Amino acid sequence: MNTSTDITHQAVERLMLDLIWVAMKPEHGDIPATVKAAQYHLEAGGQRVRAKLALHACQSLGISSADAVCIAAAAELLHNASLVHDDLQDDEKRRRGVPTVWSAFGKDVAICTGDILLSAAYGALSGVSNPQVIPLLLRRVHERTAMVIQGQCSELSAKDCAVTELSHYESIVIGKSGALLSLPIELAFIAAGRDEWTRSIQEAAHAFGVGYQMVDDLEDLQNDTDKKNLNIVIVFQTSGDGQHAHKLAQKFALQYLNRAIQLAEGLPDETGALLCEFALVLGKRLKTR
Repeated sequence: MNTSTDITHQAVERLMLDLIWVAMKPEHGDIPATVKAAQYHLEAGGQRVRAKLALHACQSLGISSADAVCIAAAAELLHNASLVHDDLQDDEKRRRGVPTVWSAFGKDVAICTGDILLSAAYGALSGVSNPQVIPLLLRRVHERTAMVIQGQCSELSAKDCAVTELSHYESIVIGKSGALLSLPIELAFIAAGRDEWTRSIQEAAHAFGVGYQMVDDLEDLQNDTDKKNLNIVIVFQTSGDGQHAHKLAQKFALQYLNRAIQLAEGLPDETGALLCEFALVLGKRLKTR
């Protein structure tokens, strides 16, 4: 990574933390538990895939570094808000090698932490320099957040009513994962005044999201089985393809990733190049299983 890119990524990290601290100023010298928990979660790391997608798309479209940082921070904050709430609902005790927020700080604090991360995403977009696009950016964030919530609700329902069809699995995953993978690139295009590419961006990101989730499912099968979580291998097993469930999951994962590459390559100004790279890496990981 070159120096300028490294500085930009550092600016994203700084902005995310600043938005939490500024919004929740400590009273009487005491740091609120929610601030501690949010900082704890963000500093635990992660790949920052959504921030990277946003920064790459913004750079490809000629958007200023300052605006790119705001967009990247918004996308990453939304994703992390969803993780905090997901861990609570899924009873996950560890993430990124450390205790999850609810496990470390309690369930009540985890709810508030997810909420402040979500709220901070809107705050990040207030820093975009062109006031004419801010309403459009806010609207898109709301739309994609609603998709995530719907996807999460559908997944929770699936614990009581088994998913047996690939199309049902796909619709849940697109809501839970695809929406927030598409969003950072969508926001970059909105900021550049090129929102007509939304459908193409969604198709590429959604295909990547489904492929990514299938790879993750293959690696987390035992944990998902124990907790009755949605998993593509279990979907195939439940539908009567138990003997070939693993091979089918690998086959479809690779198909979705290849589809993502094909679609991302069709995006203008090489804005989909990083998505292609991520899909290629996942495909190689899948083939070495």
